[in-house]
Amino acid sequence: MSLSEEERERWIGILDGLPADQTPDPENRVKVEANLSGFLGHMWVNATIPEVQGVSVAELQMVAVQYFLNRADEYASASLAAMTELAETPGGRRAALKALGRLEQLGVAAPGWYGEELALAACWESGDVYGDCRTYFMSFKAPSGDFGLSYTVDYSDFHFDMVTACGHHPDFEELLRPHRERNAIFTDRLYLPRQCEPIEVYKGTVRSLDDWDIFCVGGDSSGLDFSYLAVRAMWKARLRMLPQVEVDPGEMVAPTPDEQGLRNGAFLMYLLTGHRELEEPHMKAIDEMCWFHGFNGFSVSPVSSFVFLERYLPAKYEPTDPVISAVRDLMPDFVTWAANVTDVPLEALPYLEHKTAQVLKGYPRWKAMDKEITRVPRPRSL
Repeated sequence: MSLSEEERERWIGILDGLPADQTPDPENRVKVEANLSGFLGHMWVNATIPEVQGVSVAELQMVAVQYFLNRADEYASASLAAMTELAETPGGRRAALKALGRLEQLGVAAPGWYGEELALAACWESGDVYGDCRTYFMSFKAPSGDFGLSYTVDYSDFHFDMVTACGHHPDFEELLRPHRERNAIFTDRLYLPRQCEPIEVYKGTVRSLDDWDIFCVGGDSSGLDFSYLAVRAMWKARLRMLPQVEVDPGEMVAPTPDEQGLRNGAFLMYLLTGHRELEEPHMKAIDEMCWFHGFNGFSVSPVSSFVFLERYLPAKYEPTDPVISAVRDLMPDFVTWAANVTDVPLEALPYLEHKTAQVLKGYPRWKAMDKEITRVPRPRSL
């Protein structure tokens, strides 16, 4: 479906909605890019599900190019200069480049920073020790001024990668500071920001830039974090400066019968050492816990514990099933044992136990089996 004239006018109104005295200084590259990135993010949301919105990102980009071309002032020229890098599609970037040339012919000069060399200075990461959440940072150096970007993703083996926060700042240390301060307080489960390779930034964030996040909020774009919409185009453009590698989610690797038997047996021996009295439902509960946490390598985390209890079991069992009662009895022991036989740091165990205990309060809470809520393992991005 082509963009109607009415829709075109509506988008022109959105682009024209910023008062003249609130437009960023055309010579401030970061502010211009941030401003345009917000516009492009808003456009992306409205074209994410074409069968619903009936309009494409490419069409909306052409509206933006035409708007800036008609405006024909320094702010428009700076926006087009930014668009030559930030536009979602190659066609949008080429159109912006042509429009910028036409403005120069009309006597509207490109900003001083246009065409300058932008260099990647360093990449950093911080996050939790379980691998459930990670924040990536990129710092850049440019003659017109240095700046940095931050990008936070929540990961899970059991649902899509969800972007939870983004940011930009001309002072890169200001991006790192709150993470350094917070993570220093919770060193039991968070690690301090540390430098990493550019390829790790690419691998850790590229999957979330497509459609993972829109699925994560059930198709409701209003559930996406606003900071993500504002920084998405900037982050995506800067990723093009990093090594481009294929990020294959791979195949889900289920535990083999031998692996399953060994883990079941090891956890059973752990329980018997504590003189636990076990019945048949407990055996089934052991099998479920070891199977669910055994995909793609045995692991346990606050997120995997939550998803197992609240997204996997409710899709498979009635709340009154004896297996559910057995899981409730054994889950605290399971996360303690699983953490000890995997690479969860000893100091991070109390938080894992605490988060699991919180979910188990009043468990189960659902009233009937709900197959629609199911979450089964999938390869995680990390």
